[in-house]
Amino acid sequence: MVTKADPEKKKKKSQVPFRLNVLFLVVFFLFSVLILRLGVLQIVNGEEKRLESEAVEEVIARKEAPRGKLLDSNFREVVGNEPFFSLTYTKTVDTKAKDTMRIAEWLADRLGVTEDQIKKITERDKKDYFIAKQDVTKMIEERLSKKEKKLSDKDQYIALVNKITEEEIKSLTDKDIKILAYKRAMDTGYAYSAQRIKTNLNNEEVSVISENLGDLPGVDIMADSERIYPYGKSAIFGAVKQIPKSRMDYFMTRGYDRSDQVGISGLEVQYEQVLRGTKEKSVYLTNPKTGETIGEPKTIAGQRGKDIVLTLDMELQFQLERILEEEILKAKPLPGNDLLNSAYIVMMNPKTGEIKGIAGKKYEDGKFTNQEYGALFNSYEMGSTVKGATVLAGLHEKVISRGTVLHDTPFQIAGGKPKSSWKNMGFINDLDALRMSSNVYMFNIMDRMIGPEHWTETYDEARYMFSQFGLGVETGIDFPDEATGYRGTPIEGQSGTLYDLGIGQFDTYTTLQLVQYVSTIANGGYRVKPQLVREIREPVDSSENGGKLLKRFEPEILNRLEMSEENIERVQQGFWQVMHKQGGTAKSYFDDEAKYHNPAGKTGTAQRILKHPRTGQIVEKHNLTLVGYAPFENPEIAFAVVVPEGTPQGSFQKINKYIGQRALEAYWNLKEEYGENAATVTGNLEKDSEEDSAE
Repeated sequence: MVTKADPEKKKKKSQVPFRLNVLFLVVFFLFSVLILRLGVLQIVNGEEKRLESEAVEEVIARKEAPRGKLLDSNFREVVGNEPFFSLTYTKTVDTKAKDTMRIAEWLADRLGVTEDQIKKITERDKKDYFIAKQDVTKMIEERLSKKEKKLSDKDQYIALVNKITEEEIKSLTDKDIKILAYKRAMDTGYAYSAQRIKTNLNNEEVSVISENLGDLPGVDIMADSERIYPYGKSAIFGAVKQIPKSRMDYFMTRGYDRSDQVGISGLEVQYEQVLRGTKEKSVYLTNPKTGETIGEPKTIAGQRGKDIVLTLDMELQFQLERILEEEILKAKPLPGNDLLNSAYIVMMNPKTGEIKGIAGKKYEDGKFTNQEYGALFNSYEMGSTVKGATVLAGLHEKVISRGTVLHDTPFQIAGGKPKSSWKNMGFINDLDALRMSSNVYMFNIMDRMIGPEHWTETYDEARYMFSQFGLGVETGIDFPDEATGYRGTPIEGQSGTLYDLGIGQFDTYTTLQLVQYVSTIANGGYRVKPQLVREIREPVDSSENGGKLLKRFEPEILNRLEMSEENIERVQQGFWQVMHKQGGTAKSYFDDEAKYHNPAGKTGTAQRILKHPRTGQIVEKHNLTLVGYAPFENPEIAFAVVVPEGTPQGSFQKINKYIGQRALEAYWNLKEEYGENAATVTGNLEKDSEEDSAE
């Protein structure tokens, strides 16, 4: 019996296959997407992912950070940084020559080149570029002999370079030269080292490059800077340049890159590790087998170098430089001063060693040049200024005692001519000898120091005494390679130069040694290390008194004189009489207590016999010197003045005293002028000290 189908059952039956078909379709689609994704990973990105999975090495590229600043004792910026943008190029080990060429062409078309870039191109660069433009394989085949073709690849290339003709070099167009300028700079760098290829980019150049960085692998714009000198350049500050080839190994072993800028002189090199900034780092993942880079680098920001605060007061420094110039111009026309063309002065706190000013000037061809380094490196016979050391040596060795009276009359030396003072002074004691600057008194001291041994041994004994004051030895200043002067060589069989040593006319000393010597007398017998840097501070961009204090350099005592306190006080009294008692060689210049604050000191004149550089004649000239300190009771400033190759004819020669006068006056006037500002600086320093103690 045939029955009619149930419509509801039929409808349900038809819906089940439809749903299964939809499910199968969805599953098929999902599997297709999964297979496609796996295919992309395997085929398109497979190599990169494989390399990434193997990457177990990191390579770090570094970019220089700005150096720290130099500030004077009142936090005025004396060496800073002028910001600008530089174009850099960082190669990797898988950078191809064709990539470099393409980028060089792009840059040359859009940026142009500077004269400085062009000047750096050598003839070898042009030959290399000419070859790079050609089919090298074809050139080797056509130009090298059978014998040359058997050479190594490197030697083959050298042989090919040598075959490039002058005409072929001249065939390079202006456009080629522009491209070469960039390519040369890009090839100079090392792998993973950001090489500057153009500096001081203008806004338009920065904009053009920024918009196209995605198409210029390895190219970047770096915030850069160069040293600026708001108060003018100085040999004391030093200079910054790219690492010299002679010191490349030294810096490379200390984590520098070949293209880095480093201090090469002065305080820049002395405090290189402080002033050097922390570099920005770009960390690349690399495949250890191929060296190829993977992905984009991770960047770690850098930081500017730490700031250093100098002991120098730039206002005082300027005034000292002006004083030297004006006094040289005043003295030069006077009789016998045709060779007088330079002068030096150093002012230092005798208790702390802080150098407040250090100036040197040389007059040549109608203009002045700074020669402050001459105070550290140029040494001279200093004359009578060293007689304080001679008297103290005599007192210490007990060849004289305080108050010993000797007759100042021409001193006869065996086998030589009599030696005398600038005048016969009659019977004088040790104080008189310093006040009037007796040579004969010093000759007697040196003569009495000769013991049972031969007189030649006395040189070593006297020099040892002098070295305790800093004469003839390194002062210890925080500056590279200071000079120590020269020791005279005695003439065989003659003892005359031993006596000359006692009056400062045999060995030579620097102006810096001279100020350390007088400071040792001023402070009661302590030889203090001279210091040009007072503090190291954290870098800040805008702060009246600098960043957080990291380190303060405390006074450093190098040695204590072996002489007794009573003997040192005796020489101090003699120095005071030089500037205040009747007959003192500097009384008429410094006996004004209100203006000069009761100073003490010693004048000096050292005779020099030399050949005149223009006439060829043998002439007599003199080094004119002066040392001093003030106030006498509690000294806070010491100074040394050296003026080489003048003449003491008549009463004309006052340049050393005039310089000393004006320098002392400038110091005291500035101290009064600073007033509350100076107190504020002191208060800030004390606050920093308290904070350091609390930490």
